[in-house]
Amino acid sequence: MPHTIALKLKPETYQCFQEIYTQLNAGDKNNLAKPLGENLADIACEVIDQVFGQMVTLSNSGDKESEKVLGQIFDTLRKYMPWSVSFFGNERLIPMVNYLENLIEVKDGENYLTYQVDHHLITELLGHVEHIKQERDQYIVPALKTFTQVVDQGVTSLIREPKKMLKFNLVIDKTLNGVINVTTQLGYKRFDKLGTMHDAKTLSQFFEHFLNFLDTTPKN
Repeated sequence: MPHTIALKLKPETYQCFQEIYTQLNAGDKNNLAKPLGENLADIACEVIDQVFGQMVTLSNSGDKESEKVLGQIFDTLRKYMPWSVSFFGNERLIPMVNYLENLIEVKDGENYLTYQVDHHLITELLGHVEHIKQERDQYIVPALKTFTQVVDQGVTSLIREPKKMLKFNLVIDKTLNGVINVTTQLGYKRFDKLGTMHDAKTLSQFFEHFLNFLDTTPKN
């Protein structure tokens, strides 16, 4: 019984995605790879900023290194998202776009991109967060480790699985796998670093922020 992480999309970003989705499935003859790539980059940057922009403001002095890492991730997404889909005609893009459309949920008039997380990971994370709220610093490392696993399930659902659907040739697939690995490790190493920079009281703010995106009701 997995749980859902729901990340809000800006109205204009969602509308753009919907227009491309509709055009693709209607058999539009205009090549939509370029606008789709730009839209996917917008979506990726929006959802990442929602979750991890909070890292930058964790300390009063400002965390310049986290800000730099976040900027590098955004730059990479804006470079490789459009590039990766530019190789394909509309027909090849339809399965991936339909997959992403199925991950979008509407709630109270807002649109959310969602992904599923294993129940045991969420239970583990919630347990660690309760200890962190009580300012028990010894739970920082295990909490960040579990948090990284939760995030990585999102990377799989929202990046790795859609990439597989495009069926790249060996050279491009290897390039993109390398980009994904380097980019995720850049972020995950930053999580580890945060554990040495901040105490439980400070990090509890970040975990509370992240849990706002969690639907605690398991899916059947």
